[in-house]
Amino acid sequence: MSDETQVQESAAEEEVTPSLLLSRLARLGIDEWDQVLLCVPKGYSDFSDIKTLREALPRGGLITEPALFSLVVSEKPVIVPQPKKRIVFSATDGMLSVKVVVFAGAASEFGYWKELQIGDRINIRAELQSWGGKLQITGPERVPDDLVGKIFTRYEKRRGVVTEQAIFQATRYALLNHVQDSVAAIVRSLPGLDEAKVIDSARLTYPSLFQLLQDLHQPSDIDVAMQAATEIRKLAAFSVVFNARRMKNRNQVPDSSLNITQENIQSLIGKLSVSLTGDQLQVINEVAKDLNSGYPMCRLLSGDVGTGKTLAYAIPAIAARNAGHLVAILTPNAVLAEQLQTEIHAFFGAAIPVAVVTGSSKRQLDLASNPVVVGTTALLSRLKNQGAKLAFLVVDEQQKFSVGQKGAIVHDGTNLLEVTATAIPRTTALVTHGGMDVSILRECPVAKNIQTRIVTAKDAERLFAHTVKVLEAGAQVAVIYPLVDDPEQEKRSVVGAYETWSRKFPGRVGMVYGAMKEEEKNEVIRKLKSGELSILVSSTVIEIGVTIPALKSLIVVNAERYGVSTLHQLRGRVARHGGTGYFFIYLPDKIKPDTLARLQLLEKFRDGFTLAEHDAEMRGYGDLTAGGERQHGASRSSVFYCVELQPDDIHQYSGDLGE
Repeated sequence: MSDETQVQESAAEEEVTPSLLLSRLARLGIDEWDQVLLCVPKGYSDFSDIKTLREALPRGGLITEPALFSLVVSEKPVIVPQPKKRIVFSATDGMLSVKVVVFAGAASEFGYWKELQIGDRINIRAELQSWGGKLQITGPERVPDDLVGKIFTRYEKRRGVVTEQAIFQATRYALLNHVQDSVAAIVRSLPGLDEAKVIDSARLTYPSLFQLLQDLHQPSDIDVAMQAATEIRKLAAFSVVFNARRMKNRNQVPDSSLNITQENIQSLIGKLSVSLTGDQLQVINEVAKDLNSGYPMCRLLSGDVGTGKTLAYAIPAIAARNAGHLVAILTPNAVLAEQLQTEIHAFFGAAIPVAVVTGSSKRQLDLASNPVVVGTTALLSRLKNQGAKLAFLVVDEQQKFSVGQKGAIVHDGTNLLEVTATAIPRTTALVTHGGMDVSILRECPVAKNIQTRIVTAKDAERLFAHTVKVLEAGAQVAVIYPLVDDPEQEKRSVVGAYETWSRKFPGRVGMVYGAMKEEEKNEVIRKLKSGELSILVSSTVIEIGVTIPALKSLIVVNAERYGVSTLHQLRGRVARHGGTGYFFIYLPDKIKPDTLARLQLLEKFRDGFTLAEHDAEMRGYGDLTAGGERQHGASRSSVFYCVELQPDDIHQYSGDLGE
C-alpha cells in the first residue's frame, strides 16, 4: 500500500483532536495553526481520469506513464513464495484482462491484496506492461474510492521526524479553519509590507494569498496545482532574499563603536617597510568606518592569496586594540596562528602584545595587557569561559569554520569581519543579495601569471616532461595527493608517491602531511625555502599558511576529490613572489560531467570572489536565514516549510524588491 493510501485511510478511520494533529508536527518546527499551511506540498497525483486498458494501449506500443484503472478481480489471488514472495491475480475492465503482481512488503499491504475475492472492484494506479505478449501490472498503487476523480496532494515525509499522514491530516483541518491565519503569518514575516505589497513585490499572479494557499493544498485540477506550486516557490524565494537583506539592517548598538582614529591608523601604516596597494588602503578605511559607525560590522574581506589580506585586517584590529578594545583573530590551524603573531611583531614591533591560543595551550589566558588574541577554535571556549566581551572578531579563512563556531563568542555589539580567498556559497549569497557588506582585494603587490590546466591520463607523460623542465630551470614543484598512506593505492598516496619521486630525483624530494610532527614538517619546509629540496610531495596541509618562495608548479592528483575553494587556495601557493607559475588539475580517472564542469571553473576564473560566485551557482547557497548552519546546498525559506530553493529561484529577486 502506498503512503498516499495510508494517508487517506488513516484520515478516514482515526478521529483525532486538533491539538493532537498539531502536536504531530512539532518536530518539523510547526507549533501554531497559522504555520501548517506554510508546509509546501512535494507534489501531486492526478486521480481525475480513469483509463480503460485499451486506452492505455495507443498505436505504436504501450505507454510508460502510470495511469489510473478501475478493475474487477477475475481470478482469485495466489501467493507465490519463490523466488521472491508475491501475490498474483487477474483483473478486467470488462474488455481486456491483465495480470497483477504485488510483491510482499509490510504485513498490512500484503494482507489487503491476498483477501481480494473474485468480483471485488479495485482502483489502481500503475504502469501497463507487456510480458510475453500478455498485459501485466507490477507493484500497483491502490487508490481509495473517495480519491477517484480528484487531485491528491502529497507531502514530504521525514523518517523519525514527521509522517506524510500527519501533515496531510493537519492541512485538511487547517484548510477548514486557519487559511486566513496563515495569510496573516506570511504578511507578518515580511515586515513593512501588506498583503497587496507582498503580492506585487514577489510578482505573483494570484489576486490573494488566501486563494493561493487554497489552490496549493486543495487544487481543483492538475493545472491549478502546478500554477500554485510555482507561485509559492516564487514567494518562498522572495522571502529568503527579503529577510537576507534585513539581516544587513542591524540595529544601532552604541557599544559596537570602537572610536578608532585616523591618527592611530596612519601611525601603524607608517611603521611598515612595504607600501600598501590602493585596494588595501580602501579596505582599511572601509573596516575602520564600520568599526566607528555604531552599527555592528558584518563584512566579508575577499582577496586572493598574495593580495595582502593580513595587513588589511591587522591594521584595523591593532588600532581597535590600541583604543582599548578586546580583539580576536580566529585561524584554521596553529601554524597560521603562530605565523600571524610573528608577522604582527615583524610589521609593528614586539610592543604590540599578541596572545596565541591553540589546543595545546595550557595556561590561563592573560588579558591584563589587552593582547590581540590569535588562535584556533580553542580560543572560543577560552574567551567564553573567562567571560570576555569581544569587540572585534576577525575570522581568517572563513570557509574553514561553521556558522556556529563563528557565532560562539559574538554578542550583539561584536564587530565581525570574515576573511577568505574563496567565500563559501552561503556567504557569497548574503553578499550578492544584500545581507552582508564586502571588501575585495584584487591588486597584488607583485605581478604574477598563474596558468591553470586540466590534464588527463593520456597527457601524463607531457605533464612529467613539463615538471622536469621547471626543475631544470631552478624552480620548485609541489605534488598533492589525496591519500596519506595506502599500500593498495601507492600512486595516489603521499608516502607511496614520495618513494617513487625519490627514486627519480634522489635527495631532492621532501614529504609533508598532517599527522607528521610539527618539527618534522617545519624542517622539510625550511629545506624547501633554503633550496636544499626541489620537490614537495604533500597532502593539502600546505593549503593555508605555507609559503615556498621558489614554487613555480603545483600538481593536484585526483583533483576531483577536492572542492573549488581548496584547489584555489592551493593555486595561491604558486609564484608567491611573482612571475609565471603553473597549476595542474590532474585527473587520472574518468569523472562525471558535472564534476568536470566544476573543475573547469578554475580554468575560467582567477579571481577568488568571482570563482566563489560561480561555485555557489553549482552547489547551492545553503541556509540564508539568520543563524543558518548549512553553508552550501539548497536554500530554505524562513517562512515556508519543506521547500528547498536553488540559486536560479533566488536570482529572480536579486534586484529591487520594491521595499
